[in-house]
Amino acid sequence: MECQNNLKQLLLAVHNYHDTYRSLPSAMGGTGIGGNGNRLNGIVSMSNMMEASSSVFEIFDPAFVHGNRYPDMGPVPWDKNFPPWHRRYSFAICPSAPDPQTGFGPVNYAFCIGDIASEIHNLKTARGMFAPGLYTKFDDCTDGMAHTIAMGEIATANERFAPGQIVTQMPASLLGDPSQCLKTLGRRQAYYRDGIRLHPQGRGYNWADGAAGPGLFNTILPPNSPNCAVGGNDAVDGLYSAGSFHPDMVNVAFLDGSVRPIRDSIDTGDLTRAPPQQGDYEQEPLASPYGVWGALGSRAGGEVTDD
Repeated sequence: MECQNNLKQLLLAVHNYHDTYRSLPSAMGGTGIGGNGNRLNGIVSMSNMMEASSSVFEIFDPAFVHGNRYPDMGPVPWDKNFPPWHRRYSFAICPSAPDPQTGFGPVNYAFCIGDIASEIHNLKTARGMFAPGLYTKFDDCTDGMAHTIAMGEIATANERFAPGQIVTQMPASLLGDPSQCLKTLGRRQAYYRDGIRLHPQGRGYNWADGAAGPGLFNTILPPNSPNCAVGGNDAVDGLYSAGSFHPDMVNVAFLDGSVRPIRDSIDTGDLTRAPPQQGDYEQEPLASPYGVWGALGSRAGGEVTDD
C-alpha cells in the first residue's frame, strides 16, 4: 500500500506539473553542456510539486545552488558532492526494495516510454507518454488516459536478481528480437546465469539520473523480466523492464492517476518481433506487437484494451 501511495503521489505531481506548464515533464532533461548534461530524471523537475522532505527543495533554491557554484537545478547526477543527489527520499523508494548502497539516493519508480527499444534517448516523437527531451501533453494520449501507463516500478540491485540488474554490452541483434534477452536467465528464472556481465550498480541506483537504467522502462518483456543494455552500460538502447520485490507483480500508475498491480503473466504478444521504430508510428497509429502490455505502454497506438 505504501508503494501504491508513492505512485499516486508521483502522478499527482505529474498532473500538477501539467497544470502549471501545460505539458508533462521530460523523462530526462536539464541545462545541457556546462550544466547537468541534460541527464536529470524528470522526477527532479517535478519534485517541488509534491509533499517531500524539505531538503529536496535545495535543488530549486538559487541561493543554495548558485551560492555553491552549481548550475541551475544542480550538477550532473553523478556528482556526489551535491547533497540532494545522495539523500534518500521516501517518495522515490518502495519499502519492499533493498537499498543498493551506491552512494546515491535510490529510486524504484520510472517513466514509461512504451514499446520502443531503439534511439530511446534521442526520440523525435514519443511512443509512450514520456521520453527523454520531449514534453507531451494530455491531449497526445489518444488511447485514453485510463489505459495508458505513465509510471511504474523498477527494482534495485540485489545480487544477481534479474529485475534489479542490467546485462551490459549486449549485441545490436537484440533490438530485432527481444526474446534474446530472456536467454540471459539461469534455471532459476529470477536470476541471471553465471558469467553474464552485469552493470556495476544495477537498476534504480540514482534517483536523479534520467537515463534508461535508473529512469525508464519499456513495455516489451513482461514485468520482472531481465534488463539488457545494447553496446554499453549507461544511456544506451535496450530492453528495460518494469520490476519489483512484490511477488509476481509490479505496481503501475496510469495517466488518469489510478494505480493498479500488473501480473507477470500479462499478455505480451510475440516477443520475437522487432519493436517499432519511430518512423513507423509518427504519421499514423500503430498497434503494439506485444499484446496487452505493449498496448498499455503506447499513448496513440489505436489498440483496444479493456479492464
